[in-house]
Amino acid sequence: MIKRGSLDQPLYNTVRSLILIKLRNGEWKPGDKIPTEPELAKLFSVSVGTVRKAVEDLVSEQVLIRRARIGTTVSTHEKHNQFSTFFNFFNRSNSEMLVEPKLLSFKKVLANKEIGTALGVMGGEGLFVIDNLRLIEGKAVMFDRIWLPQKKFTKLTENGFTNRKGSIYSLYQSQFMMTIVRINEQVEAIQAPEFVRLELGLKKSDPVLKISRYAYTYGDEVVEFRNRYVNTSICLYQNEIGLRE
Repeated sequence: MIKRGSLDQPLYNTVRSLILIKLRNGEWKPGDKIPTEPELAKLFSVSVGTVRKAVEDLVSEQVLIRRARIGTTVSTHEKHNQFSTFFNFFNRSNSEMLVEPKLLSFKKVLANKEIGTALGVMGGEGLFVIDNLRLIEGKAVMFDRIWLPQKKFTKLTENGFTNRKGSIYSLYQSQFMMTIVRINEQVEAIQAPEFVRLELGLKKSDPVLKISRYAYTYGDEVVEFRNRYVNTSICLYQNEIGLRE
């Protein structure tokens, strides 16, 4: 039995946290159907209404998905699902783009102070650093430099990354039980660095959009840091906040 909620912590928030713990521990895996609301109410010794509120919050946060005639399932990073909202780019006609990836390099390095701080690891710890292009109609439009802690992705290989089925986040989820549930992005316009200009075919004076992204799994744990450089003459970053009816 769990304790009744306080003024600072409503009971449904406690139930929400307990559900997240089970997801983090892998008790309910991506794509799995979770127990029904009455079953969860019995499990946590609370009312069905309390469970419903907790589940509704997680559905709105896209951690869970309600499916007609199926029930509530754990979200996955498969193509065309709710987690695709982590890719916020559209062409200038405001339609979604078909993007083709191209791996440039896959290396093992030691964390410096800056990247170690971003990933919450000690300086000198092992990291993977991956340079990856995104092409539209054969033209390089985005350059991603991605850092991952080796200790969390111990069996990651260049071949496994290159030949993954689906998105990068789908690979994290299916092979390493690392579900990305939240991102934090910092955006700025900069003059393109030389290594970016060479890959994106830009002039020295051309600006790019630089997006520094922190990707989190359950428990507010950062498992990926990346810098993305975007040629905005071809595509736009779109951020939508608020109610849509």
